[in-house]
Amino acid sequence: MQAVVEKTRPIAPDQMLLPLVPGRLYALQNTMSLDGRVAAYPASARGYATVNCYLLTEPDAALMLDTGFTVHRSAILDGVEQIIGRDKPLTLFPLRLNELMSLSNTMALAQRFPVDGCISVLKDAAYHVDLESILPNDIADAAGRLRTHLVAGNEWLNVGPGDGRPIKLFQSPVRLIATRWVHDPAARALFTSDMFTGTWGADPGGPWIVDETNDDMTAAEMEAFMLNTRYWWLRGAKTDALRRGLGELYAKCGDVEILAPGYGKIFKGSAVIARQFALLDEVLRRLDRSRMPQRYVSRDEEF
Repeated sequence: MQAVVEKTRPIAPDQMLLPLVPGRLYALQNTMSLDGRVAAYPASARGYATVNCYLLTEPDAALMLDTGFTVHRSAILDGVEQIIGRDKPLTLFPLRLNELMSLSNTMALAQRFPVDGCISVLKDAAYHVDLESILPNDIADAAGRLRTHLVAGNEWLNVGPGDGRPIKLFQSPVRLIATRWVHDPAARALFTSDMFTGTWGADPGGPWIVDETNDDMTAAEMEAFMLNTRYWWLRGAKTDALRRGLGELYAKCGDVEILAPGYGKIFKGSAVIARQFALLDEVLRRLDRSRMPQRYVSRDEEF
């Protein structure tokens, strides 16, 4: 039987279940402290941020985007069960097959739930997401248990069997590692993985939503965050093609109401999301090599 989750609720000291679209889309937000050791944030960042996994649910199936860090495993497994129960078919989609935040709990979820398979741009997904098998026979057994749904990376899929709820996959226009974004037209949501992640707070209890009441990020703050994390290479890069790619993707997605990154606060409201894309476009314009000399930026460098 599927549990009913209609409002934000704590399920562990460091996790909240957030119904973004009740009955259709949920966020599992796991809090982590920032003390300089989390590479997704600048070395100087202090406070708390969230690691976000998402469940897209339909009456006959569910899709999970990213599976979280191992340290949050128990809360994540319990959270998924509270939302969809133990019997609903579940498909897993680690948006970055080379990052622990995306794949660490893939096999644990496959052991607890009736997982239909793992969406992957690589063959034999289990060989990439199984972090615990050691012996060759164990690895082979894991690969046999976890079916691979092979995708090219820019295509339409469905949540559930047949012509169910359509979602569109995109290759991220700006990326350091292989990354997929997902657009869910039914929920009017865009899942952006490691982009738009530059938010954190002083209170572990949040709030973990950005709306028109607290939308105060500046282009300078976004630029500093990106250069102090995995987007250091943008300084002095050729950014015209990146700007065009982002603009075209955003136009294809239409009126997005939920911007759902892999880390940090979730953005709600079309005006708020339009502003985030405008800020990113401005940052890319400022960092272009026609305006800024190219050089390496250390994670410890302050802006």
